Amino acid sequence: MLNRKNIDINAIRQSVVSQDFSNNIDQRVIVMLGQYPFLIIGWIKEVVGDIVLIKAEFTHISELDGFIFRIHLDDIEVYFIENEHHKIPKLHISGEEH
Repeated sequence: MLNRKNIDINAIRQSVVSQDFSNNIDQRVIVMLGQYPFLIIGWIKEVVGDIVLIKAEFTHISELDGFIFRIHLDDIEVYFIENEHHKIPKLHISGEEH
């Protein structure tokens, strides 16, 4: 989508989101998607172009916990990357780390 100054807003968004994920490899993240499985809490493992790989610690479908998801950046509705001041709560205890 171009605005009045011919700036591609979608390209800027994709670049900023991609850079944010790339700068935070091995950090915990919560991602909300518009489609199934809707919610993933896990670790950012890799960013390849416009795809982010997240190893799920928790989803609302326990059978998917522990899987690695390939998520297109355009499918992410909302995300939050954990930092030293703001932590994502642990929703269940598992013996597996990232």
